[in-house]
Amino acid sequence: MIMMDTESQFSQYEPWLKLKAKELDYLGYPEIKVEDLWNYLVKFCWKRKQPEHYHACVQQIMAIQPNHYLDFASLEAQVKVSSLEEMDLNAFF
Repeated sequence: MIMMDTESQFSQYEPWLKLKAKELDYLGYPEIKVEDLWNYLVKFCWKRKQPEHYHACVQQIMAIQPNHYLDFASLEAQVKVSSLEEMDLNAFF
């Protein structure tokens, strides 16, 4: 499958993403939203190659585990903050 623009793909997979977000909420992770799952898929799972078939993409969405997303989110947070000057250290005091 040729990578379409992410907005049209998002609308195509949105029902499955909502279902997965609802499942994660039920498991005790209400902070993981649909947009977070989409970013995880686009920036990590499908960064190099997206599955060719729609059903394979849906299968990957439904196979996401909380730890998969949380590992990605922690790596992304580490990459975003590059120096101590950019961090809000007042929150720790």
